[in-house]
Amino acid sequence: MLIIGGAEDRCCGAGVLERYVDLCGGSKARIVVITTATGEPDRVLAEYEQVFRKLGVKQVRELPISGRADADRPDAVAALDRATGVFLCGGDQSRLGALVGSRLNERLAERLACGLVVAGTSAGATALGRTMILGGNGADVSTSTVRTGPGLGLMAKLVIDMHFDERGRLPRLLSAVALDPDKIGVGIDENTAICAQDGSFEVLGSGVVSVVDAARSTVVHPASESDPITLFDVRLHLLPAGCVYDVGARAATIGPAHARY
Repeated sequence: MLIIGGAEDRCCGAGVLERYVDLCGGSKARIVVITTATGEPDRVLAEYEQVFRKLGVKQVRELPISGRADADRPDAVAALDRATGVFLCGGDQSRLGALVGSRLNERLAERLACGLVVAGTSAGATALGRTMILGGNGADVSTSTVRTGPGLGLMAKLVIDMHFDERGRLPRLLSAVALDPDKIGVGIDENTAICAQDGSFEVLGSGVVSVVDAARSTVVHPASESDPITLFDVRLHLLPAGCVYDVGARAATIGPAHARY
């Protein structure tokens, strides 16, 4: 899986998207683009078609899903069987709720286990966790700072946030993790991604991935949702490109190559 924090380079070397194409099979890749999250599907699809074709991909098609009925259609589910990669665009993540628990969601999980490469950017990134961040903001770590809902569950142990440093979202991610300390919070900067496989992920791109681990923390919730949550002993890792995080062991290391892509 390739999980991108949004605003990825689509023209100058293509960075993390070039890695995605390589994982999907290079010139033999067959990529399905899911544009559900965006309000401008034609424009967004054209942009990704352009960059993927520039990177040598000849087969790029849109899978238009506008509601739950579309996500349960047999032909939509069958489209995944011919793909080597699926790409979920950014936009409004609440629209991706139409996919959650659908037949398409089930087939995505089945195909992922068999080698399909799944990528998401921005809204498409946060939807990949079992819990999806739907919104929220604020400077406090509190229940009112974050709104969450069910996600696709393809990265079940992670809560993913995007545009992370650029939009100052550490309080939001801390709030999400405080509400469910068993989850690992992963905040991904723009033009930055994690490449996940075999229970760990590597950081790619030009920014930083922030990992929040509250498994051994003390969490005390106040009576009011707007009051700050008490949070002791939370661990925070800042991982630039080349770093690796073992999800099972909850441990970070510097990888063998500290490369940007």
